[in-house]
Amino acid sequence: MRDTRDITLIQSTIYHGHIVFARSDESFFPHDALGDRGRKGARGVPVYFSARESTIETDIRIMSGVRLSPRTSFMPYLKAVRARAGDLLHITRIGDREYLVEYVRCVF
Repeated sequence: MRDTRDITLIQSTIYHGHIVFARSDESFFPHDALGDRGRKGARGVPVYFSARESTIETDIRIMSGVRLSPRTSFMPYLKAVRARAGDLLHITRIGDREYLVEYVRCVF
């Protein structure tokens, strides 16, 4: 069941802590995990991202016609790894609702 996505970090992602997936990655998540964009909109059933020593529980919000994002901020994790623009997050689906997040520093 292993399936992966590489997300290139940009400064806005690091500053706000929101990882952005392409809308074409919708099938990477269980259908019932998808929720509305608004704070009071319908929430999806949570998925779990293992990132270092912590687990982030969140649904996946549909941000627009072209973007998806976990609703919960990854800012603590991005700060802990000292993320920089241009680096990658390697995200692997390891179970029905479980994902492993690995930080990959790119050398310029």
